[in-house]
Amino acid sequence: SFDAWIKYYRPDENAVNNQISYYDKGELVNFLLDIEIRSSSKGAKSLDDVMRYLYTEFFKKNRNYTPEDYQRTSEMMAGKSLDEFFRKYVRGTEEIEYNKILNGIGLRINLDSDAKKQAFLGGTLAQDGEKLMIRALASDVPAYQFGLNTGDQIVAIDGNRASQTFLTSYMNEKKPGDKIKLTVFRFDALRDIEVTLGGRGKQDYAIVPVENPSEEQKRLYQDYLKTPLK
Repeated sequence: SFDAWIKYYRPDENAVNNQISYYDKGELVNFLLDIEIRSSSKGAKSLDDVMRYLYTEFFKKNRNYTPEDYQRTSEMMAGKSLDEFFRKYVRGTEEIEYNKILNGIGLRINLDSDAKKQAFLGGTLAQDGEKLMIRALASDVPAYQFGLNTGDQIVAIDGNRASQTFLTSYMNEKKPGDKIKLTVFRFDALRDIEVTLGGRGKQDYAIVPVENPSEEQKRLYQDYLKTPLK
C-alpha cells in the first residue's frame, strides 16, 4: 500500500503506460459491484448492505476485515459466487465489461465518435524556455511508434524551428497519414526521425438506456436511481 501510494504520486516518464488511478478505478469497480449485487439478488440487496454488515460485524466488534471478507460479504448479499468479478476486476487487470454489468439495470455505454479525424502526433510536450521537450509518451501514439523517446528535445519540424505554438499551428494544416520530419536532440546527438501522423477524432462516452428494456431491468433501475427508466 505504501509503495503504491508513493508510486502514484511520484510518476516517472513511463507511468502513462503502466499505471492507472486506483481512486478512479476503485470507484468504478464498486459502482459496478453494486449493480452486480442488485441484479443478482433481484433488488433485494445492494452494496449498502455490504457496508452495513462489515460495520456491524467488524468495526462494532473491534475487528479488521480482509479483502477476502469483503468478497465473502459481497457474495452473501448477491446470493452467488462473485469470484469471476473479483478475479478479473479487483485482483486482476482485465478490461472491464461495462455493458455486461450495466445491462442488469437496463443501461449500456454509448460511444459517439466524430467521423472527422485530425492529424495526431501524440505525447505530452512542454515548452521549457526555448526548448520543446517530450515529457511522456503513451505506447499507442505515432510519436512513440516511430521512435521518439521521453526526454527528447524537438529542435525542428520539417526544417522549421520547433515550439509548442508552431507545432499546434502546423498540425492544423496536416491530415492523418501525412509525414513530418522531426529533428531532435537525444543525449546531445542530433537525429532526424520521420513520423507518419495518425488520426484522432472527438469521442464522447455516455451511459444510456438499452433499447426495449425488460420489466425486471425497469424495476431494478427504478429501485437504484428512484426514477423511471425511459
